[in-house]
Amino acid sequence: MAPGHNNRPSLSTILLTFVSCLACLYVAGRLWSTTRELHYLKKEMKGSPYRRAGSGFPFMEPGSDASPGSGGVLFYSIRPSAGPATPLTGATVEDDLPVQTGDEALLGQIDGVESGEVTGWACLRGYMAKPLEVVVYVDGVRVGQALALEETPHHIIHRLCELDLAVSDLEQPPQQKGVGFRLKLPSLMEGKHEVRAFVKNKEGLAKQELNQSPLPFVESAAQPGLEEALKRKDAIIRVRNAQISALWDELHTRQPWTNALSGDAPINLATETPVNASRKLLVIGINTGLGARSRRDLLRKTWVPTGKGLKTLEDEKSVVIRFVVGYSEQKDDPDELRIQEEIKLYGDILRLDMVDTYADLSLKTLKMFTVLPAKYDADFYFKIDDDVAVNIDAMATYLAAKRNQGNLYLGCMKSGQVLTDRRYKWFEPEYWRFGDPASAEGQINYMRHASGQVYGLSGPVARYIGRNGPILHRFANEDVTLGAWLVGLEVTHVDERRFCCDSAERCMAQTNENNVCLSYYEHQCAGICSSESRLEPIFESCLKDPLNRLAALLAEQGETLEDQ
Repeated sequence: MAPGHNNRPSLSTILLTFVSCLACLYVAGRLWSTTRELHYLKKEMKGSPYRRAGSGFPFMEPGSDASPGSGGVLFYSIRPSAGPATPLTGATVEDDLPVQTGDEALLGQIDGVESGEVTGWACLRGYMAKPLEVVVYVDGVRVGQALALEETPHHIIHRLCELDLAVSDLEQPPQQKGVGFRLKLPSLMEGKHEVRAFVKNKEGLAKQELNQSPLPFVESAAQPGLEEALKRKDAIIRVRNAQISALWDELHTRQPWTNALSGDAPINLATETPVNASRKLLVIGINTGLGARSRRDLLRKTWVPTGKGLKTLEDEKSVVIRFVVGYSEQKDDPDELRIQEEIKLYGDILRLDMVDTYADLSLKTLKMFTVLPAKYDADFYFKIDDDVAVNIDAMATYLAAKRNQGNLYLGCMKSGQVLTDRRYKWFEPEYWRFGDPASAEGQINYMRHASGQVYGLSGPVARYIGRNGPILHRFANEDVTLGAWLVGLEVTHVDERRFCCDSAERCMAQTNENNVCLSYYEHQCAGICSSESRLEPIFESCLKDPLNRLAALLAEQGETLEDQ
């Protein structure tokens, strides 16, 4: 070796060799694993006594008696050790409660039979006071009953049953998780059977047959071959997709604003006929938290009427106001007990079927625009925070003039910066969705949207959002989320600065009905700063009968409103 030469390999060579070895080991491991899987699959397929050739196990070929859609068997109840089977005895379908038909509010279906269990769902649209009872029959004989109180199988079923609306009428969280049911079947003789399921009506005096009932199935102690099982699962998945598609279609054919699935255009409000004479002008949902009793009481002291005043507002001004709140994530939260007493005392609280946290404001907004239009028929729906002061009379007058002016999105429009640094309160984790930076500083801006303290939608727009919730993406910030939902729709953005009065100077500038403040909040605090101490005096001086108050103040100075 020549003097001065170092025969030790460099660090980069060592790292490259190490990485190459790891790659070789990974590839070898994957090849070994794949080879073993293929070996055991072939062994299982070849050695199964229930493989297709001569197995005697009903196998579904397209178009055969066992294929879905041909009246054949789709579901198999396979129980290798179900125990001895005896002939079924008991009440029959005819002996039990009378069968009723035609109640469109009673919904449900049998989802399938597997491993000795029948599963499905049943609901009474808009009702969750107590779970419904499902009665199950096999070969015409009653084998048991189950309560529909388990997890709802699909979000479309949740919406079809209007469970959010049902929960809104409950003072306490519902005891049931959803509207799903399952029932363990007794030991059955091997072979083909038929299961039927009926849901009892709310009074329990009659029963109505569920969708996909009767359902044929095969009871067997024999496991099918792998190929047969995969074919059967594939057929079940196709049926499930068809069922979900049918539910989706049923859900959307009831929409006032037809979505793109049917290819129709949105409703033109200028030609829309009121559904009935009880349609309200405005429904306000006040976003509030479980523990925000002091804020709610402050609003009740200022611009939210109580007792008979709340009913008078609904009857005379056609305005409905409700505090909107979810449920606690803690089982024995004392705030839950307190809010139940508050509901009994005031009757102005609407519950949402969700855990109420600040991190889920976008979900809360979606649920609000799902429940409010379902519960109240109105021309406008507004979301307002509980630290904002409002002039209800002026707001009602303003919106009455906006009736029949199209699909509207109202509020104080802005286009703020997308915060990409997680240290900030309104950090947006999905900032990349809003495009690339448009300036040297690397700043990304949101699309135009209404400030989150006060914003509103005309009726069809709110109903569209409520009924398309599962396919609407939610961002971290709820005001941005709503703006994103509407940016691609035929909706008019109404930038009304009277919704965001924010100073004494702006209050003093009120001289006529056309420039009266509709609401007051301060941008720097995303509400009224120190609202516990400042909201009431701001309401009294700026929003409570402002023209008469200002006229009296000017009169003391020898001036009139016309001088302003």
